[in-house]
Amino acid sequence: MCGISGVFRFHTARQGMAATVQRMTDAIRHRGPEDEGYLLIETRNNRHRLAAGPDTVREIREQLPQVTALNQEAFDLALGHRRFAILDLSAGGHQPYCDASRTVGGVFNGLIYNHEEVRSELEARGFVFRTACDTEVLFQAYNCWGEDCFSKLNGTWAVALYDFVRQELVLSRDRLGKKPLYLYWDGAALYFASEIKAILRVITAAVRINEQAVFDYLISGCRDLDNSTFFEGITSLPAGTVLRISPGGKQVSRTYWSLQPDRHHLPASTSPLEVARHLRHLLEDAVRIRLRADVPIGIELSGGVDSSAVAGLSSSVHGRPLSCFTVGYPQSQWNEEPYARKVASHFGMVHHVVRSPERWFWNEAEAFIGLHEEPFHSPNLHTQQTVWRLMHNSGIRVILYGAGGDEVFAGYRKDYFYRHLRDLLRRGSLYTLARNFLNFSELSSGQLLAKAVQQFLPSKSNHGLRQTAWLGSSLQGRSVQASHAGSAEMQLYLNMTRLKMPYWLSSNDKNSLAIPVEVRAPLLDYRVVEFAFQLPVRLLIRDGWLKWILRRAVDDLLPPDITWRRQ
Repeated sequence: MCGISGVFRFHTARQGMAATVQRMTDAIRHRGPEDEGYLLIETRNNRHRLAAGPDTVREIREQLPQVTALNQEAFDLALGHRRFAILDLSAGGHQPYCDASRTVGGVFNGLIYNHEEVRSELEARGFVFRTACDTEVLFQAYNCWGEDCFSKLNGTWAVALYDFVRQELVLSRDRLGKKPLYLYWDGAALYFASEIKAILRVITAAVRINEQAVFDYLISGCRDLDNSTFFEGITSLPAGTVLRISPGGKQVSRTYWSLQPDRHHLPASTSPLEVARHLRHLLEDAVRIRLRADVPIGIELSGGVDSSAVAGLSSSVHGRPLSCFTVGYPQSQWNEEPYARKVASHFGMVHHVVRSPERWFWNEAEAFIGLHEEPFHSPNLHTQQTVWRLMHNSGIRVILYGAGGDEVFAGYRKDYFYRHLRDLLRRGSLYTLARNFLNFSELSSGQLLAKAVQQFLPSKSNHGLRQTAWLGSSLQGRSVQASHAGSAEMQLYLNMTRLKMPYWLSSNDKNSLAIPVEVRAPLLDYRVVEFAFQLPVRLLIRDGWLKWILRRAVDDLLPPDITWRRQ
């Protein structure tokens, strides 16, 4: 868990690169206050220097020059790193990393959950490790398999590595894009960082507002569409991508993983029980590898089935009680504390209830808005960060939570249930439609009928909104980029890849690393996501229950009134 930054100048080395990358790295100090480091390279001859900064751990700082001392030297590639230590808390986890043979070096933000398995495979091939850190595993994996290594890793990452042999910069993000990597090209150089503010601190050109992003947000509430940001020219490296860049600026991009919109359904002979058992196995392993840390771990527990499943699986896999934290609300209709308390008691967990006064948001609003850099959807983000901060103050450094359950297993009534009813009606599956309608767990039949009719009626056009004066002349006439799907199946795909998940992941990353804590989402393990996206929607929504297959997979783990709780 860290922050990375860098500049790659094309065609020519230049003095001042050390100062530039230090300014970028200082802008994201909050992401890694425990350590900092720099790697500066002249790619023409592979001359490189490692450097320290004021926050570099003393053991490393005493061996390296200060980055300020290198400002008069000419380089064309500069990398910076801030560290928040989770694995191998010693100086062995310091970055930037350079291997002993000087074939690869670079910076890495994230964590490789299956680092033990990958390390064992590499050791069997003759690789020798100097540290217990996953950083070394990642870079040695690249030495072994090249860019194919990313398909072997299970974790979260944004990495910038320099291949000394091929003399290329390699950028990569994890499959779902849990770790951000923002890019800005000015024709002469590439700037990249974990947060936009690091780029804005050093570029000299005036950055314009991305008016299309503003329009999409105002009209449809969507953000981060197609890797865009609210800043013209600043984009995100696409998830599941490897980008190679030569010193001359030539780019070669490859997608190594992606979800497909069409579900490859399981064989008809596969029973729901078999599906649930396999999903349970995947979930158990996803939790198991996310319990690897050299710092204390806690659970964010809301009382819903997603976080309760994570809490239950963590307790059974971990073998000893974990601490869990719940937000208590004064409004009874929103307060899930009693359910969370029941889950915590069921598994013998140490339970903490957090009360979040409304005034906290207003007291911290300016700093919070600056942290997120772009508009966000709700003050609920601040409530979540408040919980995480209190967990941090209790000594917790790694948090497991239930993020992703709604997007992976169809948990949104408006997005999925009504569309599924419509899909069933179109196919003539009237019996299945009736069972879902009459047994719906969240609304009575009368309430559901009113909501469903509302959804099925033709929606009002946004054209009138587009021409209103409050949008401003520069926004009028634009078309909405956020298209919603007709079917539940396609809506699941769009929410995961384009409409919801990219925004949720980037906002949660900024929320957590501002504290800092590391948040881990077992329900977003890529194996779980791949498996769920093979399943027919009838296993996700069944007999009136959203997330039916997830509930079935943890049926014997949780109390029944948690698994099958009606709203």
